[in-house]
Amino acid sequence: MVASEKANQLISKFVVSLTTGKILGYVTDINVEVEGDRFFFILKMKVVENLGKGQGMLTSETKLTIEPGDIVNVGPDVIIIGDGKVPPLREIENLTQLRGKYEEVLTQLREKEAVVSSLREEVTSLRRQLDEAQRELRRCEVMKEDFEHLKEQILKQEGELEMAREYIRVLEGMREDIDGIRKLVEGLVGETLEGTVRRIIDEELNARGLKKTGFL
Repeated sequence: MVASEKANQLISKFVVSLTTGKILGYVTDINVEVEGDRFFFILKMKVVENLGKGQGMLTSETKLTIEPGDIVNVGPDVIIIGDGKVPPLREIENLTQLRGKYEEVLTQLREKEAVVSSLREEVTSLRRQLDEAQRELRRCEVMKEDFEHLKEQILKQEGELEMAREYIRVLEGMREDIDGIRKLVEGLVGETLEGTVRRIIDEELNARGLKKTGFL
């Protein structure tokens, strides 16, 4: 039914080959043949002769078998066929739409690529910043180790300083003791020396029969 309706639209029209640029004839009748799931149009045409000389006329009849896919477009006066080399107009229109969609997708893809390129640059910049941060972290760790080592040295020196202070306090205490001992020794020596001198003088006076003196 659908094939018959399409066939009726092809009657009383010129057939033009898009690949050769020639008018193949004028359709006077059409039949439909079906083979399996395929069907064909058998066009009965009058051949146009001497058209370029201004004396065109329909002469002999001929037949042309085509498939629906051979028809590029059907206009009010002309049937354009592509001989299987040119897709139908609808397919061309679909291809045009697909081309538009393709260009749109391509534009979006280029935009995405620009975004990706920008992100790559940002990632590269972040990597450089990360490397710099890691180097700074390593420097801080080295500084921390140096600080801990310096802290240990300072604590050690503080301990040694405290020991020196304690030693000085001990020496000062010993000096006070030494001073006390010295004074005690000096007192004892003074008293012993004075007593000895008095005894010697008294013995000498007694030997001479003189009285003791109290000058000492």
